[in-house]
Amino acid sequence: LQHVDYAKTDSENALRSELARLTQEKFLTAQQDESVDLGCILRLFASPVGQRIMSADRLWREFKFSLLCPAEKFFPGGEGESVLLQGVIDCMIEEGGEITIIDYKTDRVRGEELISRAKGYAKQLEAYAYAARRMTGKPVRECVLYFLYSGETVELPAAKM
Repeated sequence: LQHVDYAKTDSENALRSELARLTQEKFLTAQQDESVDLGCILRLFASPVGQRIMSADRLWREFKFSLLCPAEKFFPGGEGESVLLQGVIDCMIEEGGEITIIDYKTDRVRGEELISRAKGYAKQLEAYAYAARRMTGKPVRECVLYFLYSGETVELPAAKM
């Protein structure tokens, strides 16, 4: 998802051609190309989340960040200390001046297990929301976990971040 041309994700044939390009340009090995689940990618871009990505005012992919932040933001008892927060946000979109963070997950979960797993990612998304606010100067509306295997989303309002 980092290098694929999103405009070429609307059909299986277009996506196969795009994967061939990525393999030819050495973004993927032949083995990686063969292991890509085309259905997962097609489902993503046909979903409401995918449509939001395609129509966003602004799009960031693989947004790398590194910033100092107050330790107490993430660690109880860390008052007066700083920590270096580093990461890579899979996808961020801007809509109407607000940021939505989209984090792709490959977990093979469904139903109740999906919600449980999403809760386990809350701290990661909290850190992403903090970094996105600091780095862009824009409010973060929400964080979205998109589970590629099931095609399901879990939305976490930024107010809970």
